[in-house]
Amino acid sequence: MAKLRNLDVQIALVLILLALFVYNVNFRLFGAGDTISARFLPFALWNHGTLHLDPIREVTAQRSPDPYWIQPTPDGHWASLYPVVTPLLVAPLYLPAALWVRWRGETYERLTWLGNILEKLSSSGMMAVAVGWMYLLLRRRLPQPDATLLILAFAFGTNTWVTSSQSLWQHGTAELLAVGTLWFLDREELSTGSLLAAGALAGLMAANRPPDLLFTVAFGVYVLIRARWRALWFAAAAAVPGLLAIAYNLAMFRNVGGGYVAAGAIEASFFSHQVLLGLAGMLVSPGRGLFVYSPFFLFLPLFVHRVWADRSRRTLTLCLAAGVLLQLLLYAPTDWRAGSSYGYRFLTDMVPVLIWMLAPVLASLGRPARAVFVACCLFAVYAQAVGAFRYSGVSELVINDPADTGMRNVWKVGNSPILIEARQPRAPFTLLHDALHPP
Repeated sequence: MAKLRNLDVQIALVLILLALFVYNVNFRLFGAGDTISARFLPFALWNHGTLHLDPIREVTAQRSPDPYWIQPTPDGHWASLYPVVTPLLVAPLYLPAALWVRWRGETYERLTWLGNILEKLSSSGMMAVAVGWMYLLLRRRLPQPDATLLILAFAFGTNTWVTSSQSLWQHGTAELLAVGTLWFLDREELSTGSLLAAGALAGLMAANRPPDLLFTVAFGVYVLIRARWRALWFAAAAAVPGLLAIAYNLAMFRNVGGGYVAAGAIEASFFSHQVLLGLAGMLVSPGRGLFVYSPFFLFLPLFVHRVWADRSRRTLTLCLAAGVLLQLLLYAPTDWRAGSSYGYRFLTDMVPVLIWMLAPVLASLGRPARAVFVACCLFAVYAQAVGAFRYSGVSELVINDPADTGMRNVWKVGNSPILIEARQPRAPFTLLHDALHPP
């Protein structure tokens, strides 16, 4: 295990600042209705002392005729369709703005203005921290040049940039929590403190985004194999956020599944698509393929025998590989196009795990293979830059065409959002304009 030095900490800080700059230099906020509740819920928490959206329902609905991200509760209130882990984690960053808007007066325009700015700063800041933390994690396995190359691929060549850092999707929180869990488990000795910290973070992963329960279980199986009875510390810590999430769902919606069940979002028809086609679509389709947008991940299956080369981490690698496979199988029968988004949004949560698994592969590459790897990274950065600076949603009109019931459009090379959005003009600096013109 490489020993961290002060220089590593300094490099991590530089990477945090670099990521924060790059993630914000497009001066725009783009996401979907999925992130709007998280954008405004901290204002309800600080200024009204509630997780109900009633006091800020108008601004949270954003005057949409169908604000699906808000759901009525059985007792006549309004609540977020989505779990509230993400808005609760970023809530401390909202406190100064919440106090200011309470003093000036809550208006639709003022809350919209602040919410847009704070969502972008919160999401980009959270992912910048994940980048720095991930670098320090990689330094345990790699020399500085290799760790730097891989972390730059993570920061700017994956959906960490165009999804997680641009708005408050659940995926960004999942990535940060995955990095943290790996940090506490990828070590020679698993102390009680490490097990408690890892358990809490892994439990938050499941509470934040239910499909990530598979990774929580994968981490738990590793801890059970490695720590035996001391795995109870991990399980106890993981149970706390899980039980709190269930308590929230019962209190708000009177069911364990929360807003998803209340809205009827999870039904049998949700898992009605062909599994093999879904697996292929998520990995290699021109519209949503992981290996298309981030082709350096192809080195995992191509050099799979080298993924297990690090014997000291083989058990953890096997457990996480099982988690990756199970999550792919979970998403495969769904509409894996993932709605209005750019790239492989559904698979964003597993990116830190895939990057961590790539470490021994990168370390083993010779000069020719390394040159190909770097070329793949450069293309991935280009693909993400297209999304960050030019994504307009035009490509979604083709990929998510309601008439395309067989999902054929996503397989046509000419329909790839990388190609379509690259032809669009640079998106205007709307967030910069808004910041300079407060209501």
